[in-house]
Amino acid sequence: MRPVIKKQRIALFAPQGFLDGNNASQLITMQDIQATLSANVNMVLVSLKKVVFFNKNGITVVLDALEKIQKKNKATIGFCDYDRKQYDAFFKFFEGDINFSLFKTIDIAMLFAGGLEAKSRDENVLLFNEDPTQRSMQAIEIFDRGYNPVVVQKLEDFTSKAEESDKFAAVVDMTYLGLMSSRIAARTRGNCVIYYLKGFLDGSITEQFDLLYHQNCLKVGFQLFMFDATRVSSLNIHAANFFSRLSTAGAEYGALIAIVGLDMEKTPRKFVEELEDAGIMFFENETDFFTDEVVQSMSGGGAAVKKEKHKLTKPVVARLPVLVSATMDTLQMMTGMMALKEGMAIQPLKLGGEALMASSIAFYGDIDGMMTLVMPKTMVKKACTLILGEESDDNEVLADALSELVNIVAGKSKTMLQDQGVMINITLPRSYTTIEDLEQTLAGIQGVQVNFSFEDYPFTFYLSP
Repeated sequence: MRPVIKKQRIALFAPQGFLDGNNASQLITMQDIQATLSANVNMVLVSLKKVVFFNKNGITVVLDALEKIQKKNKATIGFCDYDRKQYDAFFKFFEGDINFSLFKTIDIAMLFAGGLEAKSRDENVLLFNEDPTQRSMQAIEIFDRGYNPVVVQKLEDFTSKAEESDKFAAVVDMTYLGLMSSRIAARTRGNCVIYYLKGFLDGSITEQFDLLYHQNCLKVGFQLFMFDATRVSSLNIHAANFFSRLSTAGAEYGALIAIVGLDMEKTPRKFVEELEDAGIMFFENETDFFTDEVVQSMSGGGAAVKKEKHKLTKPVVARLPVLVSATMDTLQMMTGMMALKEGMAIQPLKLGGEALMASSIAFYGDIDGMMTLVMPKTMVKKACTLILGEESDDNEVLADALSELVNIVAGKSKTMLQDQGVMINITLPRSYTTIEDLEQTLAGIQGVQVNFSFEDYPFTFYLSP
């Protein structure tokens, strides 16, 4: 099936009927792939408007073909023209691990493809997504197209505003930017990383758990790690040994590991006792965990105690321009201000001036390191207005928004590095309660500090091992 090429350089495949493992392979042939590549498009989508049924096998076959195009010309790939049930099915099929894009309609896809730039900044686009990171990413993309994104945080607010759709140039919901997403099976709450487990836990957990990711979370400065075991049936000695080793290793960083919601009646008592001896705490639910005195004493921040000090490698430093460019491009676009570089030096982090806020995110893979952004609170308010949808003076709200900003920068860096053949993964971001916590985390470390000014606002980009 040859695609229809839209003016916005979108190649659109429009199958009809069933899309399953039996007929999906006939949808996009090698000849179709070559024709699409020759068309030099920026986006390749499959419309589900006339599809009456699809399953995971059919979607997987189609994605295999789309990924061949993506690898050749870096095009965004995905699906469009679906209903709520179909949208939810994608997340169910792939358990939230989606690396392709979803656009509710082809018109919304065109909006993100860059072919429908606004005539003036007065054109508003109403935007809602349940995921805060997606909300932020989409707002930035829409803003970059010249529109004014009206971001709402709650579904009921979106529903109310959407009733007056004639006030908006577009209404965006049920949309997912997979190409730019760094979504992982974990989330943060303050200084805590929450992992989600399910089923029977045995020796295979060592293969399923990303130890490098966990170690980089420690490097960022996270100290609380909660394993949500509400969907776990039980565990055996091999899983128990895994948690014991994880707790012992984390102790070097002053980290605490807790297991929440485990069915104690189905778990051998000796395993629980061994894990408690290893320093692991057990709680019935999240509320008990976060209201515990020990947990609360650590949740304010604190810095990781590092036993090993590493140095920046040449391959990491060589990619510094990419990381800085991703940061500056994002901040200049969000603040509407030009950045002026004031100096660069390899040194321990040196800060000063007015009240500052900071957030870090680690990356690992072909190159390893950590990026930290430091700026005054007044600049955080200005830079994160798009993310918040409104101005706020609440420190906790601003810290969360700054974390989202760092996540966006890291996601953009990841994409830019991938275009250069450098593959990385990123952790969740961590914002620091105080600058003292940041300085303690980076104590004794030599990194690359690049200082900028955004008009009257000082800004620091710090790359550390």
